[in-house]
This record gives sequence, C-alpha cells and structure tokens, in this order.
Amino acid sequence: MITKKNTLLVFLVLVASAGLYVWWTAHRVAPSDAAGSIEPGAEAVSALVKTQKIEQHEVDSNLTAYGDVMPAKVDTLSFPQAGQLTSMLVQSGQQVHQGEVLALLRTDPAAYAAWQQAVSAVSFAQAELLREEEMFTLKLLTQTQLDTARRQLLDAQAILAAQKKLGGATETAQLMAPMDGVVTALVAAQGDRLAAGSAVLQMGESGRLRIQLGIEPSQHQLLRAGMKVMLAPLQDPGAIIPARIAEVQNIVDPKSQLVNAIVVLPATAALVPGMRVQGVVQLGHRKVWLTARSAVLNDEKGAYIFQINHDKAQRVDVAKISETATQFGLAGEIDPALPVVISGNYELEDDMSVRENTK
Repeated sequence: MITKKNTLLVFLVLVASAGLYVWWTAHRVAPSDAAGSIEPGAEAVSALVKTQKIEQHEVDSNLTAYGDVMPAKVDTLSFPQAGQLTSMLVQSGQQVHQGEVLALLRTDPAAYAAWQQAVSAVSFAQAELLREEEMFTLKLLTQTQLDTARRQLLDAQAILAAQKKLGGATETAQLMAPMDGVVTALVAAQGDRLAAGSAVLQMGESGRLRIQLGIEPSQHQLLRAGMKVMLAPLQDPGAIIPARIAEVQNIVDPKSQLVNAIVVLPATAALVPGMRVQGVVQLGHRKVWLTARSAVLNDEKGAYIFQINHDKAQRVDVAKISETATQFGLAGEIDPALPVVISGNYELEDDMSVRENTK
C-alpha cells in the first residue's frame, strides 16, 4: 500500500534528478570545442637561436685541400701474344730501369704454330717467284702471271711481319721496362693464362710526380692553372714543397665526388707515390664575409648558413674562401643587414620561426 510519505519521497528524488541533469547540461563542453580552442596570445612553436652580425673584410685567401701522390705517367704493360705467365720478376712498388725484364711468358702453341706457317708461306712464295721468273724469261708465262707471283710473296711477307708483332716468333717472350720507373700494380699473377694484349702490370714514370688535390665542386671556380700551392706530407707537415697548379679539371670525380686540381712536379725525396698530402692554395687578397665556424653547415648541396629576416630563418648557400681556428671567410649572396645564426642552427629549416637567445 502506497502511503503519502512514500509518494512524497519519490517526488523529491525526481526533482533532484532533474536538477542535476539541468546543471550538467549547462556546464559541459563539447570535446571538439575543447581540443580546437587556443588561448589568446599563445605563441607558435619556434627555435631558440643565437645570432651574430656578419662583416666583410679583406684577407689573404687560402684554400686547403688533400690529395694523393702518384707517378705523372702510368703505363699498362702487356704481351702481344697469348700464353701462360711463367715468371713475375718484380713486386708492386719496386723501382726498375729501362730494359729490365719484368715478366716471362710461354707463348701459346697456336700462336707459335701460326708463326711457323707464316715462315713456310714466305719460303714457298719466294721459291714460286723464282720459278716463274725463269719461265717468264723463256716466254712461257705472261707478265700478269709473274705479277701475281710477286703479289703473293708480298702478302706472305706481310702476314709474317704481323705474326712477329703478335709475338709468335718466340716460344718464350720477355716483358721489358720501357723506361725508368716504379711498378705501381701487378694485374696478373704467375701461372695465369693470358689472352693476347691482357694487362700484366702497371708502371709509373719515376722522374715526375702527379698530385690530385680534391676540391669541393662549389669552390673549384676559385682555382686556375698557375696558382701557387704549398704541399706537405701528412706524415711530416713541416716538409713544405712549393709548386703550382697545372690543371683544374672541370668534372666531378665519380669516386671522391670532388673536382681534382692537378699539380705536376719533379720527383723529390720528400714525396713518393702512395703518400697522402695537404695542399694550401694561395688565392690572393680577397674580400670575404667573416663569421664563426659554428655558423657554417654542410649537406649534399654544399656549405650554407642561416640568416634571420623578421624572425624567420633563411638558408644562404656559401663557398668557403678562407679559414682560421675560429672563423670562416665566405662568399655568397649574403645580406649584411641580417644577423647570422651561430648557435641552434642544426635544427633549423628554411623559413622556420626563430627567437633570439639573449643569455
């Protein structure tokens, strides 16, 4: 039985529930509105950097590069005939003299047989010509027949000469040094069977040396033939050798991805093939933009810096013209009115917002 007391209690519970629902509806915030709201005055994400003013100065401009010493001229030596390499008489790096025997080859039997056939063909053609000359004297042959015999002899002699050049005349051939020099590489090994003209070894001229200095592609236009360069072995930096650039190649070396500046000089006791050297090229007086070494970064495109324009980072490609322990001298489209980032630049990208570190 429902009493008045129970009815009143149910009524009060319903009223309380309705009140709580109205309060929750009035104060709740939609998730999308909460996530998308931005407080007024909030700052966008930016990188903290330290900058420095850049100035232009005239300096004695030098360019440092590194390279390898090698003979000025390198020849690849081979036997003209096929055969088996029976003896290799030298080692890589060995100094040899003109006319010295470097290797021995047993001629391929087929090549020797071809030579003997050519000798026999010449003997037969000579005898045939003598017989036909006698018959022509007796008026038993025509002039045309005699001329044919003479041409056959000339053809046989030409084949014999060719076989001689191909090395078939000897069962054992000698490979001799064409000049004074050094053996730079052994291509074949003792016991190898070689085709005609196969490389046996490489030999470099000993009287002159060639140094290939690797230059960054962005800097090669600064160099020209005739510029002074001071060379020094990395093992002995004090042994300075003055020289001049002979040639600046206008192509990137596929192995080093650098442009080679070539220096040719007489052989010296301080430099031998295989050495690694440093070359300091004297570029002369030049105006450069001086900045801290930390300001200059490098990637696959080359050297670059960041300048700040209206709180935005701007990438500027540059070329390194000179350097000291603390500074680089640069060339490029640099705006002197804009500061250069010297700290915090590793995390920057072009057009990225920045803020100044004042500490």
